[in-house]
Amino acid sequence: MPRPRICHRSLTSTAACAILLACVISSCNSQSFKYAPPTNPTPPPAPVQPPPPPMNPARLLNGNWMATYPGGPLRVVIGLDPMLRGRNYVATLIDGNKSIPSGQVVWKGTLDQYVPGIVKADQICADHGFLQARWVKARIIVGDASNFREELVNPTDCSGFPVKFTRVGPAPTTPVKD
Repeated sequence: MPRPRICHRSLTSTAACAILLACVISSCNSQSFKYAPPTNPTPPPAPVQPPPPPMNPARLLNGNWMATYPGGPLRVVIGLDPMLRGRNYVATLIDGNKSIPSGQVVWKGTLDQYVPGIVKADQICADHGFLQARWVKARIIVGDASNFREELVNPTDCSGFPVKFTRVGPAPTTPVKD
């Protein structure tokens, strides 16, 4: 009786398929194929912010003041000029003296953009009876929110300078918006 012939090829290919199937099944059970919730990386720490620049005290001049003009102390009200944009101060004399009547603008000025605490101003100068009134260059030097002084650029333009200003009432902590 003849012997059945076994094909070695079919056994080898069957064994290879079985091994391949076993590898695929085992790799599907590995950790890389299992669901894992996504992890968000931790963000880097925020950089340290520098402190804000200090407040320019010259931005706090609005309000009521007492000034040491000749014949004083005299009351002065400082506000912003509503017709001009930016920090344009106008100082109005409430109490008049021999040279300047009450209600008169005594100085007007703007912040010095390069030097904090300085206001570049024009000061009115007049003789007795408001004669020969003229504008002269001045600078306002602000020490703090409650005190400042006014100096003339040319001290011989007017008499009675420097003038010291002292705030009447509490000082503001934030400037009035421009």
